[in-house]
Amino acid sequence: MTSEAVGLVNSARAEPLGVALRRILRDPLLLLRGWNWKTAAFSALMRGVMFLLINLRAGQGKAVRAMVVEALYAISISGLAGALTQRLRHAEPRRLTAVVVLLFIPLLVLTGEALVHAATGTPRLARSMAGSFLFAALGSGFNWFAMSRGAFVTGEGRSFGRDLLLVPKLIWEFVTLPLREVRRG
Repeated sequence: MTSEAVGLVNSARAEPLGVALRRILRDPLLLLRGWNWKTAAFSALMRGVMFLLINLRAGQGKAVRAMVVEALYAISISGLAGALTQRLRHAEPRRLTAVVVLLFIPLLVLTGEALVHAATGTPRLARSMAGSFLFAALGSGFNWFAMSRGAFVTGEGRSFGRDLLLVPKLIWEFVTLPLREVRRG
């Protein structure tokens, strides 16, 4: 299934990764102005539920507090991470961009997240962070993949509802991508 099959077209031109990163470093407010509310909302929902479920054994009240803390943190940081990912979605070379998107961005997100949860007393912090690491690794890759196909991008007129309808097809493409790459050989 190609990106055209899910109704997405890659219309932007590639940009060197160094140029994209220098532009962001010169004007970090680009990320605030481009805060990606779609990734913020989706991430806050998914991550909040994950923290709730992981922390239920510590008691309902503590689990709900962990969920709320995570959702609030995810709304702010995931919107910025989404803005950064959106800015880098067409950056070249792809492999070097993958290092930034799949390692650097999650590392920043998880560092702040661990500090926030430690400060607020999340009871099952090690398990919560392990789950969060898995979510961040997969989520960053999926967001980059989806954004490079035009989904979950803000400021370009595509509705969040349409993006959500495309999620099953995008997940299928994302999960089967390694297989397709091996076949292309």
